[in-house]
Amino acid sequence: MMAPDQERTSGGRLRHLLVCFDGSPESEEAIELALDLGKTLNAELTIFSVLVDLSHLETTDAKEREERIARELLDTHLEGVKQRAERGGMRIYEASITGGDPAEVIAGYAAEHGFDLVIIGAHGRGRLTHGGLGHVLERLLHEPKCPILVAPERRSG
Repeated sequence: MMAPDQERTSGGRLRHLLVCFDGSPESEEAIELALDLGKTLNAELTIFSVLVDLSHLETTDAKEREERIARELLDTHLEGVKQRAERGGMRIYEASITGGDPAEVIAGYAAEHGFDLVIIGAHGRGRLTHGGLGHVLERLLHEPKCPILVAPERRSG
């Protein structure tokens, strides 16, 4: 019997993908790429977000309220993605962490959970989460914990 990490990458296949989402169009492109790749590879996909840091709020009630609002917004953004993944027979998971430096949180989460590939948008300016993915991407590329795939921005016209 193979260990879980060996099963994920047996035969050189990518089986456990982490896609970063901040609500921006660029992160939506990353999700589209991850869905296509995940379906092709029969891989599991985890959508990961680092929610806005709420430590500046004074009361527990205010923190809980703002976190609930952020999670509801995240769910709204991802509802269509979940439905498409389900129709395509993909296993999709969600994970989010509130606060922290996004680059450090993403790299640590990817390493801790043994992801084979991190997929991220080229830029990001989402108001849903902390920081933009462009800045996060730049930092992730300096100290990769696992391979990173950058989803290109689609140009209209």
